[in-house]
Amino acid sequence: MKRDYYEILGVDRNITPEELKKAFKRLAIKYHPDKNPDNKEAEEKFKEAAEAYEVLSDPSKRATYDQFGHQGVSSNFGQSGYRDVNINDIFNNIFGDEIFGDIFGDIFGGGRTRRPPRGRHIQMSLDLSLNDAVFGKTVEIKLPNNSKKVSVNIPPGVDAGNKIRLSGEGEPSQYGGENGDLYIVVNVLKHPFLEREGNHLYCEVPIRIDQAILGAEIEVPTLTKNVLLKIPSETQTGKVFKLKDKGAGSIHGRASGDLYVRIVIETPQRISNSQKKAIEEAFKGMEKNFSESAEFSNNLKNK
Repeated sequence: MKRDYYEILGVDRNITPEELKKAFKRLAIKYHPDKNPDNKEAEEKFKEAAEAYEVLSDPSKRATYDQFGHQGVSSNFGQSGYRDVNINDIFNNIFGDEIFGDIFGDIFGGGRTRRPPRGRHIQMSLDLSLNDAVFGKTVEIKLPNNSKKVSVNIPPGVDAGNKIRLSGEGEPSQYGGENGDLYIVVNVLKHPFLEREGNHLYCEVPIRIDQAILGAEIEVPTLTKNVLLKIPSETQTGKVFKLKDKGAGSIHGRASGDLYVRIVIETPQRISNSQKKAIEEAFKGMEKNFSESAEFSNNLKNK
């Protein structure tokens, strides 16, 4: 089980951003692998602290973590957190070039020559339709730091907030080092009918009151085409039907989810007097057939 991020950094939950940075800097200096050569435990503790700081230093991620714990922010790190990330990239991504040099000065006393730090990583947003997010797509984008255009392969199953990394497409280093990376943050546009939660899709479908009473066969949307759904007679509003394997896939390769269709019964509007009379005749003597309203009325009278 992953340790609590606040516990890792040795701070309480009310810590200020400035104190948080100081706490991480102390741990970074203590556990950095260059100060602890061939010490795997120190390297893991450094990466663990870097992951904790990356989340807690971002107000939005911190609020999500405070509410949902590791599960709420796990998509930012995949399965292994910072385990496969270059140590220098962690410093550069979190602090930038300036503090990068300060920390290594603290570690080595300014007496050791290192390779030049990389340029800053940059971030841009990319809007995708729900279909493109679920099924994947190759798109051409213009880089934010120059006029260069590159093709980006969007893997199937990406969701809002997922990041796609383009190595070396960030800002150039001021000190002759390698370019930083570009992180593309996925933004999934609203679908006219479907909403996504994880691998599942949700949809509200209105039906006429006569269809709810007598039953009907209706069309409902999916990501690929409309399909027929059989509505049994006497269906109540709020009834949910599950269409198996009609949901969305996952970037982690898990199986497709399901589509959940919630029925909303629509009553007619702008009806004529003759139509009202016909409805009254049709429903005459059916009071007991409306069990929920009858039960509510009885409970109200007997309270």
